[in-house]
Amino acid sequence: MKKLLGIIVLSLLIPILSSCAGTGTKTIPTISSSSGSTTLYFTRPSAYIAGAVLASVTVNGSEIGKLGNGEYIQHTINPGNFTIRMKGSGLNALGMGGNSISGTGKDGSNHFYIITVKQSFFSSKFLINETTETGYKQAQ
Repeated sequence: MKKLLGIIVLSLLIPILSSCAGTGTKTIPTISSSSGSTTLYFTRPSAYIAGAVLASVTVNGSEIGKLGNGEYIQHTINPGNFTIRMKGSGLNALGMGGNSISGTGKDGSNHFYIITVKQSFFSSKFLINETTETGYKQAQ
């Protein structure tokens, strides 16, 4: 009976714990310009608020990854207009609001974004803040 109870508890905890792990990297990516493309850089500084909620990053309708606390994502797109959408992901994302931002990427340009959480009385939501390369590096 104890063994069965242990299996049940583990089967409930594994999905909860795995929902906290993002697909980003803990290492800041090397920043470089590439001819013929635009590079987007995202970071989510470590924070207590919504720490167990992953930030799902979607660019031009395709999910490129999920940011956990203290993680980075680098994504290359073709030059031109782009749209970034952010929303909560995982079991803890109930009631978590999203955000979106648009931009225009030029050939060889880099765009930097810091993902934060704005908390209000009954809810919270992700914010996308465009920044400079220096601001991006200092965000952690």
